Amino acid sequence: MFRVKSSFKTQLEIKASPSMVRDFFRNLDNFTELLGGVESIRRESGGVVRWTIATDTPVGRVRLSLPVRETSPRADVIEWSPATGEDQNLLRYSLKFEEQPEATLVRVSQQVELRRKRAWDLHPGVGLMGEARLSSALQRRINEAIAGFLERVKEKLEADQGKRKKEKGKSKEGNP
Repeated sequence: MFRVKSSFKTQLEIKASPSMVRDFFRNLDNFTELLGGVESIRRESGGVVRWTIATDTPVGRVRLSLPVRETSPRADVIEWSPATGEDQNLLRYSLKFEEQPEATLVRVSQQVELRRKRAWDLHPGVGLMGEARLSSALQRRINEAIAGFLERVKEKLEADQGKRKKEKGKSKEGNP
């Protein structure tokens, strides 16, 4: 069995309300707009959500379809796990939200595992690289993509929060 694995964990503080941050991450359109490599995310029957991701690797462009289902155990967690029966393209991620003074702490965890009988089944050039090299390249690309995504999310949400505070301040000034 040929396996390629990658994982990512971090946390960031966003100066925005927990509800604003949660709502942003619940809207899957935000991922396609701000996360590089995500071509589409579409809902299917049975609660399955299919992520289509394309990325360049040292052996060429690889395009993957990752079916997931929501498995969030609590309101302060957004969690997605591989769809029932999926055994090749496994995506698991979770976002945990903690209210902080005037901010929200977001804990991010993601794991990707690609399984095939032979390396060739993933991409014709993969056999030349081997699991370890490909996993390392995948890890690097995922880390870069997610770090950039989280940076853009933080900037956007903090700017939006600032606008909301400004608008509230103006409306209070106009109402004695």
